[in-house]
Amino acid sequence: MTGRTLRFLGYALATGCGSLLLKHFVIAPGPPVGHIPWVLRLLIMLGILEGGWLVFRASRRVVVRGRRHRVRVLTGFEELRGERYILYLRPFALDIRMSLPPPEAPGWWMRSPYELPGLTMEDFLVRQFTRHGRVVAVGEPGEELPLLGAQRGYLPLEGWERTVSELIQGAHSVLMSVAPGPGTVWEFTEALRTMPPERLVLMVCCGPEEYDAFRSAVVEKYAVRKSEEPGSTWAPLPRLPDCPARPPASKREWQSPLRAFVTFDQQWQPSLHWFVVTVPRIRHVWTMRRLVRERIDALVGAWAALPQRQASPGTIPPPAPVVTTPPPPPVLSPLPQQPLLGSTVVGLNVRPPERRTRRRGRQ
Repeated sequence: MTGRTLRFLGYALATGCGSLLLKHFVIAPGPPVGHIPWVLRLLIMLGILEGGWLVFRASRRVVVRGRRHRVRVLTGFEELRGERYILYLRPFALDIRMSLPPPEAPGWWMRSPYELPGLTMEDFLVRQFTRHGRVVAVGEPGEELPLLGAQRGYLPLEGWERTVSELIQGAHSVLMSVAPGPGTVWEFTEALRTMPPERLVLMVCCGPEEYDAFRSAVVEKYAVRKSEEPGSTWAPLPRLPDCPARPPASKREWQSPLRAFVTFDQQWQPSLHWFVVTVPRIRHVWTMRRLVRERIDALVGAWAALPQRQASPGTIPPPAPVVTTPPPPPVLSPLPQQPLLGSTVVGLNVRPPERRTRRRGRQ
């Protein structure tokens, strides 16, 4: 409640008070204001407007922190059985970037802080896919609070591969944000092994160097797993398309961290789709939401027509477990019993010493 109140007060101070100051300081200044120099009036207006926006921006952190405290965490992934859900996979290193607010759209005079839903970039993207199913993810172990966006569940550091494999097989679709990382590379190869290609969509939210490193790591991991798990049915490794840095085509193009999507046909042939949103010169508060939704629906709108998917147990063998043999416990040698101070230790097979008595002869 405190964050929302600060957000409302900051916005009201920057917009409402700005209009009042413009009227009484510039358009129709009264006698009490007429003696104030123009430079001082301008400085007062700019100070109040900037102060209002500073309060509005600072309130975002308070609101985000409060919502993270109220986010519901999955107590177990078993509750997803029989439910239509979208699995969001990514390297944990991307969480910091995706926790930033979405960038503002171009066009200073037509800009509104409420035209992009979501307080973070992940929250904004997840809202675009909730129409196709419940978006869930595996949370980073040890994080203080779950981030806004996909609903988190948590797994142990050891043996998480089997649960993630079951989640991939039961998901209506998988949304994977690619970047170099051993966990994400393994998850991509597991998707090749266990799921239809049209249900996998890659998001490119990283730079060209990180994307190329991910492609190289996938080739190596695929070769290793294919040789170590010969009993599995492996789809042919697709050659992921290049995704170079692309300069904006115009000044009205929205600079989003999401650069492109990669989709696959039924033969695992990839296609790259640039995520480009060009903002019109004249727009209202709902224009950006409509443009983003139309662009994303054009790329992944086929998800709505896909039938319900739920892998039956035993259809696909689980991934090869990583067996770690714990070291044997150390053998403790028994310590000899030490006698207590002032006591006498008598062995079981030791006869007590004979008492010798001295007889005195008769006199």
